[in-house]
Amino acid sequence: MDQPIKTMHACVFFEGRSDRTIPVTYGALVDYFDAASAGQHAQTIPTTSGPIPATNVLIWRKWIERFVDEATERTENAAGFAQPANDSASIAMVANRNPANSKAAKLPHLSGSAPFLLQVQQARLRQQGEDSASEQLESKQQLLDQAILELAKWKAMYETAEMRLQVRDEELEKVTRELSAKHRALVEAEDENIRMEEQLEDAMVFAECLRAENPVSPPEIRLAFLCWRHLTVDGTENPSGSGGRGVHGLVRGWLKDNNYQLNEDQIVRLCAMVSWRKRGAGAIPSK
Repeated sequence: MDQPIKTMHACVFFEGRSDRTIPVTYGALVDYFDAASAGQHAQTIPTTSGPIPATNVLIWRKWIERFVDEATERTENAAGFAQPANDSASIAMVANRNPANSKAAKLPHLSGSAPFLLQVQQARLRQQGEDSASEQLESKQQLLDQAILELAKWKAMYETAEMRLQVRDEELEKVTRELSAKHRALVEAEDENIRMEEQLEDAMVFAECLRAENPVSPPEIRLAFLCWRHLTVDGTENPSGSGGRGVHGLVRGWLKDNNYQLNEDQIVRLCAMVSWRKRGAGAIPSK
């Protein structure tokens, strides 16, 4: 009798919602109906969580009607076996074993509009609605969980792709810097080549000017170039430095050492062409 009843058959309701943590036992329900049949309507029904107001305990109508139908069928069968075919009275044995006649008691029939059965029907409908809502909520929760997992997967894929794009952008920027540096170096090399080609062109023209076989090569210029090369060691030394001799003295000494016979005007012109000092700088004293 202490076995709990399934919550879909009998359950406790508070504020329109069922509390499945408080079971109702068969024994408690039997005691309640026994008291009601004796005219003593109990205000509460005992549970494992204490007495619960009877108005908060709802019973499924179909479930209780099934027990009523079974009890009615058993009673009718027992009455049919106990009484003679031509007698409507039944004989019962009392405690002192003296027979006593009594009329067969008729079982009360519960009307479908009885308040108790209406409450049971309402409870059943509410229970079905809650079960349906619970199933829908569980289904939606599963869809939501699946959507969250899908979102997390796509987010991870997006972050991975974003990281790859960032790495590729950094590599592209590095390559761009390297290409820019190479381009600048190439432009500088090209400019240097142009400058060297211009210098080479000047050198070739100057060499042609100094070539003795060229009929338009000036002899005085060739002589001045030879003198300048000798005095400056091909332009690597300054013989008229601090404490050195003047350019004129150096030129005259070079002409004498190489047996060049020039008149005074030619010597003056040669000194003017060879001299690397600015006019008016003054003479450098000779030793």
